[in-house]
Amino acid sequence: MITPAMLESIEALKKEKRYDEAIALVNTVLARNPNDRDALLQIADIQYRKGDMDKAKKAVDFYNYNQDEKDPMGWYLKGVIEMEKNEWEIARKFFWKAMELSDGQNHEIMRCFWLCEYRYGNRTKGLDYLEKSYKINNKDAEIIYNLLEVYLLEHNHNKANALILHYRKSRDSLVFVDKPVEFYDEKIWLFEQFLKKHQLLKK
Repeated sequence: MITPAMLESIEALKKEKRYDEAIALVNTVLARNPNDRDALLQIADIQYRKGDMDKAKKAVDFYNYNQDEKDPMGWYLKGVIEMEKNEWEIARKFFWKAMELSDGQNHEIMRCFWLCEYRYGNRTKGLDYLEKSYKINNKDAEIIYNLLEVYLLEHNHNKANALILHYRKSRDSLVFVDKPVEFYDEKIWLFEQFLKKHQLLKK
C-alpha cells in the first residue's frame, strides 16, 4: 500500500514533473501487489500528466476490471482521458456512469459532466449541473472559476457579482488543486475589471 510518507513523495515528484521517478516509486508498491487500488490510480494519473493517454487508459481499464467496473473513480478517469482527446460525447457517457455510481454526490464528477453538456450544446442543463456541483462543494476554486465564466457568458451579472464576493470572503479556506492560488486571483481580478468596465460590478 502507499503510505502517507510515500504519497507525499509521489505528489512532490508530480509537482516537479519528475514523472518517471514518481512511476518508479509507485511501481515498488505494484511489485508487491499488482492490484493495489491507490497505486493503479496513481499510475493512471501520472501517465495522464505525462500526456501518454494510451498508458493512462490501460491503467484505468485494469483498475476498472479489478473493481468489477463499479467504482465511480474509474469511470471518472475514463471520462477525463476522453476529454483530453476531445471526445466529448464519449466522455459525457463515462461521467454519467460515474455520477450514477456516486449517487450524484461527487462535485468533481458533476463539474466534468457539466463541461461535456455545455460543450455538447446543452447549456441550460450543463449550468444546472455546475450549480449542483457548487452546492455540494462551494470551497473548490475550480468550480467557482468555471461558474463565474458561465455566469458572465450567460450575462447573469448578479450571480457573477455574488460569486466574486464569495471568492473574496472565502479565499483563505478554498481548495486549490493543480493550479496555484495566484492563477485564480488573476482570473477573479480580470472578471472584476470586465464588470467594472461595463459598470456592472457591485461592492
